[in-house]
Amino acid sequence: MRQVNRSLVLDALRAGAPLSRADLARFTGLTKPTISSIVRDLLREGTVEEIGVGGPAAVGGRPPRLLHLNDAAVAWVGCHFGVQRTTVAVADGRSRIRSIRWHPSVIGEPQHSLHLACGLMDRALQDAGVPSSRVQAVGVAVAGPVERATGICLVAPNLRWSQFPVGPELEAALGCPVAVLNTIHAGALAEARVGAATGANSFVWLYAGSGIGAGIVIDGQIFYGHAGLSGEIGHCVVVDRGERCGCGRLGCLETVASARAIALAAARAVDSGQPTLLAQMKGELDAPAVASAASEGDMVALRILAEAGDYLGRGASYLINILNPEMVVLGGSLAQAGDSLLGPLRSSLRRHTFGPTDVPVVPSRLGAWAELAGAVQVAMERSARSYRIVALGAEGAGAR
Repeated sequence: MRQVNRSLVLDALRAGAPLSRADLARFTGLTKPTISSIVRDLLREGTVEEIGVGGPAAVGGRPPRLLHLNDAAVAWVGCHFGVQRTTVAVADGRSRIRSIRWHPSVIGEPQHSLHLACGLMDRALQDAGVPSSRVQAVGVAVAGPVERATGICLVAPNLRWSQFPVGPELEAALGCPVAVLNTIHAGALAEARVGAATGANSFVWLYAGSGIGAGIVIDGQIFYGHAGLSGEIGHCVVVDRGERCGCGRLGCLETVASARAIALAAARAVDSGQPTLLAQMKGELDAPAVASAASEGDMVALRILAEAGDYLGRGASYLINILNPEMVVLGGSLAQAGDSLLGPLRSSLRRHTFGPTDVPVVPSRLGAWAELAGAVQVAMERSARSYRIVALGAEGAGAR
């Protein structure tokens, strides 16, 4: 409980302006003796500093002494094991990222991936001028479902990992606490804390990139499900006798609405001889290339994105009909496709959603950095073992 209370105090101080002990008691709901005890410990270790006095006390007495977070006293590390890149970020006490290092991901060799990540952490800490002794915790986002209690990645098909204890292995290598989430849950956490869903109590973060998934937040909490497998909407069947998905089933949403599906549709259009700008494009014929052609009015590219958007809307409608969220945030590489994809997605939602059809769908503010930002956020919250999204900063001390 003391760790949770300490986390509440630190959240309040991270939120912005210097606060007095009385302010902290009011914002956190903790008693003044509890606040005094926690602040005393934080001052002793240098995490918090006194910086002067505030205005006069409400009923006589001495003016309150103001406290602020010593940004340099602590650091947090976030690590994202993505399909394309392994990326590490070092953040200061206010979660501001000070340095980033990355390297192409190693596929099929999880131990090698961990060794690579540890090297990236060392270099990122050096870049930030932060000694490793200041690192309070490491947060990890991995592209596969994770058993939260153990930190084991159950399976990461695109990384070719299976039953890999990424959390325990990193804790043993680094000697500090490690918290692990899958990339979808990490993206939802980041979007809630510092992105488009800041202040929302219930929302869905719809990831559309190399795969399809959903991070679900209900009443300020990420909904993980019984085994941490919630939000796997990409493996819901939307096409009878459709194409085979990476999971082995036929007709999953990923087979018609992911970046990979869009690239495949573009290649087929070019191979069939359809008149399209895609046939003239140099380099890889991927989803960004399709989005670029669509922005120039190419009808084939527009049709491909419209079909993907329509299927994404169907998938999102299931979530809206079941969960009734405040909003949907579209993340992943396809969020950059703009209205060519968002327009058909919204139209599809209007056709397939029961009841009110005005649930806003907005693109992510964090773009490609959502998962890494989420890894930093989960590192910050590791000590309290709390993943509440509607933080004190948004409710009392002013939203960040």
